[in-house]
Amino acid sequence: MVIGFVVGASVSALILLVLVLLIIQRKKQNLCSHSTNIKDGGGVIAFRYVDLQRATKNFSEKLGGGGFGNVFKGILSDSTSIAVKTLNGAHQGEKQFRAEISTMGMIQHVNLLKLIGFCSQGDRRIIVYEYMQNRSLDVHLFRSSGTTLSWGTRYQIAIGIAKGLSYLHESCHECIIHCDVKPS
Repeated sequence: MVIGFVVGASVSALILLVLVLLIIQRKKQNLCSHSTNIKDGGGVIAFRYVDLQRATKNFSEKLGGGGFGNVFKGILSDSTSIAVKTLNGAHQGEKQFRAEISTMGMIQHVNLLKLIGFCSQGDRRIIVYEYMQNRSLDVHLFRSSGTTLSWGTRYQIAIGIAKGLSYLHESCHECIIHCDVKPS
């Protein structure tokens, strides 16, 4: 009788310990998936999809689009304007996506957009950049935006683009080849 009681109590205690450990591990995973920084990512924010949905008013103000996805304007709760790029057909794994985001988060150059954060929930892959107040270059070069850029300004823009690409191709810790340069 005593042996049965001791064995039963031991098994019950062991089951309870395993349950507690599983609950702790699950809470850690939830915290990690909603954390605000990626390790070595330069302070890149991990957004929840619902927060980006709210910031973009359910992705209502489209700024542009292309083969990789669409870009929407958004405003964070601290009034920071952002550009939110939803990636189409992003079939890469979670590890690869986070590694790419971490690498992009370390890039800091005056002539390159700053990466603010990302969202990776389920099959959704979203990248959050700083918002360009003066819109994209193609608007000023090819569309009637009211002002014509002088040749001096155009030259400075070309030099800035070249410096940004040179930084990506030659000066980054990890060489990044950018093959999709266009004014938009």
